Amino acid sequence: MALFSSDPVVAKKEHWTSPQPPHVVLQALTEAFSHHGEKLRHVGPRLEVRLGSRWKFTHLGPFFAQGRANIPLVLVFVTAPSGYGTAITAHAFDTLGFRLGDGSVFGVPEALAWRVEEFLTYAAGVVGVHRPGPAARPAPGPVPGAESLPRQEPRGFQ
Repeated sequence: MALFSSDPVVAKKEHWTSPQPPHVVLQALTEAFSHHGEKLRHVGPRLEVRLGSRWKFTHLGPFFAQGRANIPLVLVFVTAPSGYGTAITAHAFDTLGFRLGDGSVFGVPEALAWRVEEFLTYAAGVVGVHRPGPAARPAPGPVPGAESLPRQEPRGFQ
């Protein structure tokens, strides 16, 4: 075990086949992941989805629902035409970044693995591929009406 690490704690790569053409697959994935504040980057046959917040997960951890919902992940989908529609390569990994040890404390690997499974199952369902696994729950959004509340600036040293 290394003293420091920046490698992903959890990474998974899968290959799927969809009967839909590549542009339809990418459009379906883009629409599915654009509703919860995810950051999307679409370049040619590749879609990169960044989920969660490293800051929120680091401060709340896997013990609170808000922390688990904000596990920082990247999902990369690469499509290519195939004889039966579209060949899809799905790659999911965490972006916890630089940390002490391998990140295997306090149930972090289990929480990461669960969230990766949720989103891969969700993405597979979006493109019409059956993949057994848990259904994804999006990260909690902003509190309704919070934008109308007066904002308090943090106090600094005086």
